[in-house]
Amino acid sequence: MAEEVNNIRVRIAPSPSGNLHIGTARTALFNYLYAKKTGGKFVLRIEDTDLERSNAEYTQNIFDSLKALGLQWDEGPDVGGNFGPYYQSERFDIYPKYAQMLVDKGYAYECYCTTEELDAEKEEAVKNHKPYVYSRKCLNLTEDEKAELKAKGVKPSIRFRVEHKELIFNDLVKGELKFDTSLIGDFVIMKSNGTPTYNFAVVIDDMLMKISHIIRGEDHISNTPKQILIYEALGAEVPKFGHLGMILAPDRSKLSKRHGATAVSDFVKQGYLTDALINFVALLGWAPSDGHEIKPVDEIAEDFRINEISSSNSIFEYDKLNWMNGQYIKKMDISKLTDMIIPFLSKYNDMEYGLGQMSRANLEKMVEITREPLTTLSEIEHDAAYFFGKDVDYTEGVETLQKPEAKTVLNRVLELIDGWDFSSDEIIHDVLADLRSEFKEKHNMKPKETMWALRAAITGRTKGADMAKTMTILGKDVCIHRIQKALEV
Repeated sequence: MAEEVNNIRVRIAPSPSGNLHIGTARTALFNYLYAKKTGGKFVLRIEDTDLERSNAEYTQNIFDSLKALGLQWDEGPDVGGNFGPYYQSERFDIYPKYAQMLVDKGYAYECYCTTEELDAEKEEAVKNHKPYVYSRKCLNLTEDEKAELKAKGVKPSIRFRVEHKELIFNDLVKGELKFDTSLIGDFVIMKSNGTPTYNFAVVIDDMLMKISHIIRGEDHISNTPKQILIYEALGAEVPKFGHLGMILAPDRSKLSKRHGATAVSDFVKQGYLTDALINFVALLGWAPSDGHEIKPVDEIAEDFRINEISSSNSIFEYDKLNWMNGQYIKKMDISKLTDMIIPFLSKYNDMEYGLGQMSRANLEKMVEITREPLTTLSEIEHDAAYFFGKDVDYTEGVETLQKPEAKTVLNRVLELIDGWDFSSDEIIHDVLADLRSEFKEKHNMKPKETMWALRAAITGRTKGADMAKTMTILGKDVCIHRIQKALEV
């Protein structure tokens, strides 16, 4: 039977204990795409019950990162909705009554075991080379025994009583999965300090928020049977689960900071465009039907098919991300790209012939002629360095500049340059063409050798942006000054 799309509700529930990780962003994206594809609702819930690790700064980072990626939620802490509160820390009064309901129905019981007692049980299991399963020593305590323990000041936790059976469910991504619940053991749903455990709180929240589909990383698979058991005990409809393969580093280890950026905000700081980043992330475990990899989120949503997500792990290929980011940079509107690049040129603000002295027209022209090789916006700091300041570093171009023929070219340019009109690129382009022709005819120099000398003198580099446009941006005075300096190298 076809799904009633209006009843589909998915969620992303990050913990604000760090900046939004790219893996969590991928999970958010696939939930978002499924909601858009089906006409469902995409919900944001902040799981901030770990008060020691939760931080308001990280919560804001979650908001900012998801919005930057274009993943706007339909319900959440800031936009509201009919199923709030959307901060888990504001829901603490909800969980105890459901825990008590399970106790009353015989699905859960009070456990007075101390940490030391539990550790001893675990050590015994390890000693006997067996997986640890709670002994159920508190399952049949009498009311008198409970009262005696309470009188001693022992505060009980609440454990869920696991029925031993084979639990089977059909995963949206991985297909049929089976679990032997006897290997799980009775697990804690409420801690002795009155706070809910993750597996309990997430079920209550998802149940009350009417979440129909839970799409998350496969590292949660071990939690799924516990959660299904709680749904069943509460008499609630069990949502459909889909578990995504993990994102691994190129060396197939867990993706971490030693491989490069891992948080969305870190990628942005390094100059990755969020449109490129979300496009790339969409391809981690999924492929477009038409084979065209570069496309906006809205088009990806139209094509998205959850049953075609790969169940395998995905490799985070930084080289491919760089290539894709470069493609987006090449296609971006020049005015918008210039605005995004300006922050990466801040080191050139307060200097002679600095950023503040460059006209908007020249700034856009500079971005236009330097963007071709860029893979990230941050690379502009190096690639456009020679457009700022009166002098340049000749380390890269010194070998070229010390050649006799280079000196000849530069001396000739100094003889001619006063008569050159720097008001347009076309005029400078023509005079440089004449210069190349002159040196080919009189000195048998290849045109590129003539331009190598001039480029090395004016930019300090052996390769770079179009020379005619570079020279018009710099202006005649700076060009003359640099040529004179280059002759001293």
